[in-house]
Amino acid sequence: MGRDEPHDVAIIGAGPVGLVAAALLGRAGVDVVVVERYPDPFGLPRAIRMDHEAMRIWQELGIAEELLADALPVVRYEWFGADGEPIVAFDMPPAPSGWVFSYTFFQPELEAALERLIDRLPTVQMRRGVACTGVVEHDDHIVIELAPFDVAANAPDLSAAAEELQARYLIGADGARSTVRGLLGIPANDAGFGERWFVIDLLPRDADVAARLPDFPMQFCEPGRPHMMAPNGRRHRRWEFMLIENEDAADYERPDHIWGLLSPWLAPDEATIVRGAVYEFRAAVAESFQAGRRCFLVGDAAHRMPPHLGEGMCSGLRDAKALAWRLELVLRGSAGTSLLDSYSSERLPHAQALVDQSLAMGKVSCERDPMAAAQRDRALRAAGGVEPWPFPALGPGLGHADDGISPSLVGQLSVQGSVESAGRSGRFDDVVGRGFSLILDDGGPDELSPAARAAFESIGGRVAALGANVSDTDGALTGWLRAHGAAAVVVRPDFYVFGAVARVADVPALVDDLLAQVHATAATNPQTIRKTQENHVHH
Repeated sequence: MGRDEPHDVAIIGAGPVGLVAAALLGRAGVDVVVVERYPDPFGLPRAIRMDHEAMRIWQELGIAEELLADALPVVRYEWFGADGEPIVAFDMPPAPSGWVFSYTFFQPELEAALERLIDRLPTVQMRRGVACTGVVEHDDHIVIELAPFDVAANAPDLSAAAEELQARYLIGADGARSTVRGLLGIPANDAGFGERWFVIDLLPRDADVAARLPDFPMQFCEPGRPHMMAPNGRRHRRWEFMLIENEDAADYERPDHIWGLLSPWLAPDEATIVRGAVYEFRAAVAESFQAGRRCFLVGDAAHRMPPHLGEGMCSGLRDAKALAWRLELVLRGSAGTSLLDSYSSERLPHAQALVDQSLAMGKVSCERDPMAAAQRDRALRAAGGVEPWPFPALGPGLGHADDGISPSLVGQLSVQGSVESAGRSGRFDDVVGRGFSLILDDGGPDELSPAARAAFESIGGRVAALGANVSDTDGALTGWLRAHGAAAVVVRPDFYVFGAVARVADVPALVDDLLAQVHATAATNPQTIRKTQENHVHH
């Protein structure tokens, strides 16, 4: 390849999670190479749900408004019981991230937007048609072995000449059957869950046909065959049907069988089949999301989730965001390498909690025993609904241990409100900026010394004093701080709380603790620092 030194980061896999990791790093000027075995984008829908946290990432990448042309806000989710009558309806709650709680979307449009973004980033290189066949970690870099990928055989062509690629860090984003995870020797703990479902996406023939179909997700908890339907963005629709015992997956290749299942909603001449496939839904979490000092897993390579919460892709996006800002700081020399160790310790328990919640929800909604299903329906109707599952906090990692706030905000998702500052108004991230944010209530002084403020700013820190340099126009941030008795809070680049304090006088200790944890075992490789700074672009 004619390179004298390694890339900063190599990403194996160009699905949504790998593309997001590349985009986040590339916008920061990091030298990234993305390796994808298939020569062309997949082009077919798989995931269909994204949440408010994902929208905050799209906001950061500058593609949120573009995606909203087709992404459909979800305001309601209904379950129907064994008798076909409603048993529970979920009205989507308010979301903390400044966006609607949940959206459905058409994945090819998301991936196309990400591809266009990456094409505009000069420090991101895409390598398609080659597969990773080996990984060797050295003290200061990774050697990645590549081979041409034979699409017809769906395997690397090991008879062809091999190639070596070098990078300082490796991200495995290559899906549930991750080659990288296998090469790194990281076991996955399987939950022993396995269900076969037929997933089909349709494009209604015209607006009149689409208008007949509900514009919110519906779960049919019928013990004979649990199934669901949902919008897949504004134009498409999805159905998922559980395969019952001893049913032949080949039946689902027959149009008459498919349209028989869809007959309550559509006739064959009213829609076009975009994609239909039988999937086995499984649940598994890797024992670690990191191997050695330089190799990491994200997305389905790290955790495989059942679809009942729609959290599979969303969790992968959190992985990409959590890892990208750490790598950026380390490669710039602004953080110590031990900062990377908190990635797996935080993300693994979070992903595990969502896998467990998804399994629990599926157990309720997909009950196959008729008597148990009838009992479930009676209980849900009598209770008037289901309490929402609490969203998990991050696992232990980068956080302020003694914040004096009960319950602690450490590891919880922060709030993004609407603000005004320096003549600009809009969402907090757009107006104040991204990175670490020290948010103070009631315009109070931050009590930081000039040296501490300079050190905070050196890691991308910004101070937002509500009522002083920042006006809280919708009251969301002020309400959040006061609801928790917090005088100040530090929010990390991934939108999660590092720590909060009840007294402004404790802000210097809070910031000092952040700096100490970020700077621990600081990187000292001048070549890495110089190289990344030369590539750095400001947004």
